[in-house]
Amino acid sequence: MTALRLLPELEDSLRTIPGVRAASVVTGPDGRPTEVHVLAQPGKAAKQVVRDVQSVAMAQFDLDIDHRIVSVVLIGDDAVEVGEANEPADFSPASSSAPRLTVLTSAEPAPTRPALTSIRVSSANGDSEVEVTLTVEGSVFVGLASGPAALAHRPRIVATATLAALSEMLGMSAQIESAQIVSAGLREAALCVLSLQVPRLGEQILCGSALVRGDAEDAVSRSVLAAVNRRLAP
Repeated sequence: MTALRLLPELEDSLRTIPGVRAASVVTGPDGRPTEVHVLAQPGKAAKQVVRDVQSVAMAQFDLDIDHRIVSVVLIGDDAVEVGEANEPADFSPASSSAPRLTVLTSAEPAPTRPALTSIRVSSANGDSEVEVTLTVEGSVFVGLASGPAALAHRPRIVATATLAALSEMLGMSAQIESAQIVSAGLREAALCVLSLQVPRLGEQILCGSALVRGDAEDAVSRSVLAAVNRRLAP
């Protein structure tokens, strides 16, 4: 299952910590952090980086971060400093609060985002039914939605079906607020706005867009994926 990233605001705040170059927070469907990965510059002890992460999470988001889920990588401008829990890093070998130190390399494959596999549209008796199929790391997810057959309603139906296919991965309530094809200069683009109910944070409004490169239905579905991709691990 694709990991979730439901706290982009926390990630943004962690990146403002002095010495932190990048931060990624993986969450469960309930919005609670399960992994925190931080890239920091040498010069600050890894243990202090973890304390800074905990302080920011508690002060700004009322989140109690367990030090054991925080991984710290110290990266200089030219090299990566690799530390182990039993090496001197401002904590003793027996210290239970020692953070895990890991190394991230560009050779590691990135988790796969949802891929649009197919869109099926059928109309009968004045109604349209849309079936959207997504694939994630070998798993198939299908979403269905229906509505009036008029073309003006088609973008919203396609967007709703795409969101339905994503529902298991999101693990929370979400709904389409609007979906439409708009003019973008000499081109057309699909624009989608949706709302997501994130535990502890409340309603989050997301927006996604995609150029029409053939079928408008394809662009609408891709605009929904663009809106939620920041909430899923890259």
